[in-house]
Amino acid sequence: MSILNTREDRARRQLARLGFRLNKTPSRSWLRAEYGPGYMILDGNTVVSGCSDHEYSDTLERVEEFILLRAEGAGPTA
Repeated sequence: MSILNTREDRARRQLARLGFRLNKTPSRSWLRAEYGPGYMILDGNTVVSGCSDHEYSDTLERVEEFILLRAEGAGPTA
């Protein structure tokens, strides 16, 4: 397992504890515009982060920053 996968799994577990869900860019398809790999944080069916320019616009670093801010209780909702 690579370091990226380990970081992603850790982020998923931490977000689940905070009541959020992490979605990753779906598999490539010729029907879908390709924006590259990315993430979205959801609260139920509501996108909380990762949809500023287009879907799945967050990086893993931004996801980890979101987790830190929310865990401290001072994080924004978007």
